[in-house]
Amino acid sequence: MASKTSTAQAGRGSRRGSAALGGLFWLLALALFVAPFLRERDNIGSYEGDFGRDVVADSETDKIDLPFEVDVANYEKDIAPGLGAHIAAASEQYFGLESPWLRDTGAVEFLRIPSGKQNFEIHCVGCHGATGDGGGPAARYLEPRPRNFRRGLFKFTSTDAASRPQRRDLFQTITRGLAGSSMPEFRLVNEEKRWDLVEYVRWLSMKGEFEQMMLDDAYENEELPDAADIAGIVIKRWHPANLRSIFPGVNETPNDAASVERGKKYFNDVAKGSCYSCHGSSGKGDGPTAGDYEDDWGYPIRPRDLTAGTFRAGAESVDLYRTIAAGIKGTPMGSFEGALKPEEIWDLVHFIQSLSKKELAQ
Repeated sequence: MASKTSTAQAGRGSRRGSAALGGLFWLLALALFVAPFLRERDNIGSYEGDFGRDVVADSETDKIDLPFEVDVANYEKDIAPGLGAHIAAASEQYFGLESPWLRDTGAVEFLRIPSGKQNFEIHCVGCHGATGDGGGPAARYLEPRPRNFRRGLFKFTSTDAASRPQRRDLFQTITRGLAGSSMPEFRLVNEEKRWDLVEYVRWLSMKGEFEQMMLDDAYENEELPDAADIAGIVIKRWHPANLRSIFPGVNETPNDAASVERGKKYFNDVAKGSCYSCHGSSGKGDGPTAGDYEDDWGYPIRPRDLTAGTFRAGAESVDLYRTIAAGIKGTPMGSFEGALKPEEIWDLVHFIQSLSKKELAQ
């Protein structure tokens, strides 16, 4: 009996030890997940508490990615007061959710906004911030930095270089995520809620772009800007009727050795792709100018290692075609539509795909 009791006690002790170890493991995992969102309370969303913004400058004194409120305050201190109130009133008039003017443009599906806002606050605000400026509480820990929506620039679109994204571009990014970044996929979120989220992001971006353009105009002319003209420009940029898709001019050509060889030639040809200068002759992202680049917000940016086979906008042939044709907005990767014929872009696609296949085969 004593032996059985001892054995039972030992078993219970072993189970308690295993349970304690398991609990410790889950606490550690929880801590690692939550850590990026824990910041000093008085620094949440602030300029001084966000070193990622603080180090970005295009001169000794001028910061590129200042939070909007800080930039407005600097204008009022250095040039003239009243800009902040002027922008706030104009933003409400033209881009407020009760704005008759915005409703009449037909650019926003208002019925999706409440659900979109709710889902943005659940899934997105931690990285992208409440206003979509890319300054959420986790932003300082992420590389690359979360997208700042307030200039209307989204990296991966099916539209030409001068156009804003279509709804389906944002839907695809939300659904699939961006491979190799901190942007996860949201396939498990109900599809209608993802479309709601798309519409809220579009509205945030329109509103943010309008406010940013008002601020930029004020700096340029040192006077309060004309809100009506700027609002018209923003709506014209975002209205679905004005967005032109880049789609392959011809169907995909055969992916054979001849196509790969032609693509390699364009990749290394200064008069054609000249891709090697950034991506390197072997596609590893180590070209002669690879360390010289910043994105439009002033953050350092590295060319993609094409041999890894990880492409943020997707690795399918049509995804790569669109990325090459449209470029990656807000980055030094420009559009090659017009510079290369559709057949030549397909050859480049096939060469790029061959790089990752070759790496996997080694």
